[in-house]
Amino acid sequence: MIKAIFFDVGATLLTPADNEGVTFARLAKEHGFWVDPVEVAKKIPLMYELYEQRYEQDDSFWSDDARARAVWIEMYEYMASLLGLDEQCGSTLAQAVYSYYFSHEAWKLFDDVLPTLETLRKCSYRMALISNWDATLISIIDGLGIAHYFEAIISSADVRLHKPMPQIFQLALDALGVNASEALHVGDHPYADVEGAREVGIRPVLLDRHSLYENFNELRIKSLLDIKTVLETSDN
Repeated sequence: MIKAIFFDVGATLLTPADNEGVTFARLAKEHGFWVDPVEVAKKIPLMYELYEQRYEQDDSFWSDDARARAVWIEMYEYMASLLGLDEQCGSTLAQAVYSYYFSHEAWKLFDDVLPTLETLRKCSYRMALISNWDATLISIIDGLGIAHYFEAIISSADVRLHKPMPQIFQLALDALGVNASEALHVGDHPYADVEGAREVGIRPVLLDRHSLYENFNELRIKSLLDIKTVLETSDN
């Protein structure tokens, strides 16, 4: 019987509060640069291609705050260069964008998050967060008003471990005092979330909000509201 549900954070519970292109253009303007938000939006996929390259090369940067910062700064500097800004302007803007996402005001919950958390709480499921995130995670979760739902909030940078390492999932199991067979982990990344959870014996659930993984052959949901059905099936 499932007793605990663990969640990833980014793209699972949280998304940027504003369009990233608009945010980039606004911060550029505040620092004396002009960029076209439409052009930023067009180039965001290229920025995230760079992220995926860095992640595939060595995902361990998430276990170190300074290294995680360096990757994000590189991404934002790359975006600035794609928009024609020189190196000095790009460096200034990259730091401003990176710092902006430290605040909970830069993030919002998906519409299905609060109804799901409230339903799970009322059904006495225990919950925790396991995220590849920097040291700002706890303050962001607290600022968004959902910290009280979770018995543990585990940031990779805080514990010097990262998904998909089984040790970071084990920390959540130990914190809640449950066995792997009694837990589900819900996240949006087949590698970090699905493989990581499976490695320690936790049942993984892939959250595929945008139908990116139609050929995924394991448990996949498109909304957090579907967790209730998953749990009913698991407990029968």
